Amino acid sequence: MSWEFSAPFDAGHRAALGTGKDLVFVAPPAGWCVAPLFAALTPSEHPRLTLVVLVPELTAGLDLAVAARAAAALQPVHVLTGRTRAERLLRDGAIRTLIATPPDALALLERASLKLAEVPRLALAWPAAMDAVGQTDILDTLLAEARGVQRLVITADETAIAGFIERHAHRAPIAVASRLPEAPSGALRYVCVGPRDRPSVARDLLDQLHPDSASVWDPSPDREPRWAGLLADPGVDLVGDEPLPRVQLAIAADLPSAEVVVRLRELADEIVVLLRSGQLPYLRRLAAPLRPMRVTGESDRARARSFRLRQKVRERLELGGLDAELLALEPLFAEHDPALVAAAAAAATGIPDRDTQPDIPAWVRVHVNVGRTDRLRPADLVGALVNAVGVAKDRIGKIEIRDRFTLVEIRAGDAERVVRGLTGVTIRGRRTAARLDRR
Repeated sequence: MSWEFSAPFDAGHRAALGTGKDLVFVAPPAGWCVAPLFAALTPSEHPRLTLVVLVPELTAGLDLAVAARAAAALQPVHVLTGRTRAERLLRDGAIRTLIATPPDALALLERASLKLAEVPRLALAWPAAMDAVGQTDILDTLLAEARGVQRLVITADETAIAGFIERHAHRAPIAVASRLPEAPSGALRYVCVGPRDRPSVARDLLDQLHPDSASVWDPSPDREPRWAGLLADPGVDLVGDEPLPRVQLAIAADLPSAEVVVRLRELADEIVVLLRSGQLPYLRRLAAPLRPMRVTGESDRARARSFRLRQKVRERLELGGLDAELLALEPLFAEHDPALVAAAAAAATGIPDRDTQPDIPAWVRVHVNVGRTDRLRPADLVGALVNAVGVAKDRIGKIEIRDRFTLVEIRAGDAERVVRGLTGVTIRGRRTAARLDRR
C-alpha cells in the first residue's frame, strides 16, 4: 500500500479526458489528492484560458493551486483573490488556469471578463461543500453558461451527489483515487491550522506531548525544506518510501486519505492531523472519535496578531477618507497585485502588538444563522464549537439565542477560526453559516 496515489485512470478515463468528455474524480478534499487528475490533463490547443476550477472557499483554491502548478499543461495558474487583477490578466491572455469561488466567477461573468462557453474545461471541486455554503444557485447559473464545456467533477463521495452528477455530468466515467471507508475507524486528534503555520504547530505539539519518537507525513513536493528545522531534532523523521520503525507520534501535515490513515496507524501509537477547518467533515468519516488539540505557542500568537491587524484595517476602512492614500498608491496598483500592495502597506505600518492596542476587545461576537425556531440550545452550539472547531470551553463566552439567529462571544484570537469552522457544520439538522457580528 502506497503513501500516495497511483494514477487511477484506465484507458476509458484517459480517452474521456483526451476527447473532451465529462469525468467524475473521487478524492478527498485536499490539493495533493487532486494532483493525479491535473497531471493527466493533456495540453490544450486553446490559446488562452484552458481550465476554470470552481472551489467552495478560497483556502481550498490555494490548496489546489499547489497541485495545479506542478502540471506543466496548466501553467500559468492564477487564484482569484482580486477581481481587478484577474480581469486584466484574462484580458491579456496571461492565465491558462483560473481558480475561483462561484461568487467571484459569477462577478467576472457578469462583467463579461470571463466567457465560460469559450473555456475548454471546467472543474467543479467538491460541489457538496458548495451546496453547504449556499452556492448551489450560483453554480447552476455558471453551468448554464458552460454548455458543451468538458466538466470534471471532483467529489469525496459520488453517491452523495448522484443527483448533481446526473444533471451536470450524465453518464460520465468515474475514476476513483480514494473512497471513504464504510465506517470510521479508531481515534484521531487534530488541529485546524493553515498550511504556513503547520511546521510551527508541529513544533508546539512536540513540546506539548514530549514523544520519544515522531514521524511527519507530508505529501507536498517541498516537504524536505519545509520540515528541515524540525528534522534536526533527534527522534523526528519524515515519512517516505523507506520503512520506518514504529514511533509514538505521527503528525499528518495535510488531510490524509483512508489508505494513509491505515498506514499511519501501523506506524504510530498516536496520530495528530493538521488540516483546514473545511476538511473536518471528511476527517469525521475517516476516524472517530475526533479530539481537537489546543496548541499555544508562537503559531497561536501569530494568528492572534494577524487577527488584530485585520480588525485595525477594517476599522480604518469604515472611517473612510482614504482619497489621498489611494492617489499616492495608485501607480503601484499598475505594477503589482493590489493585494500585495495592501500587504506591503500593512508590513510598513507594522502588525499591532497587544501592548500597543489596549482598545482591541478581548471578546468578539459571532453571528450564527441558527436560533430558537430551530430548537437550538446553548449546549448544541458549545458542542459544535468544541468538537467541530476545536475551541476550548474557556474561550467561549455569552450565548444569546434569538428567534432566527444566535450571537456567541468568542475570544478575539479564535474568532476567524470559529467563523471558518462553524460554516457548513450541521446543528439541529440545519447547515450553519457564521460571520463576525459588526454591531
